[in-house]
Amino acid sequence: MKEDVWLIATVFVVWAVLSIMYFTIPMIYMPTTGRVWALGALLFLVLAVVVAIGESRGRTKHHVNDPPTFS
Repeated sequence: MKEDVWLIATVFVVWAVLSIMYFTIPMIYMPTTGRVWALGALLFLVLAVVVAIGESRGRTKHHVNDPPTFS
């Protein structure tokens, strides 16, 4: 599951870069489209954080100190 966070974070970075490009490069200057890409990047950032928190809670919840003993 660790790969999920990295994949979502990579998608966030790509969307954020595209948003910055739409805002700053004069040839493709489209502020409305830049806002859409920025919103998408923000959603992917939130999703990556939520998945990372869920994974860390899942790891601590299923952590067992002692293996089960069978008599």
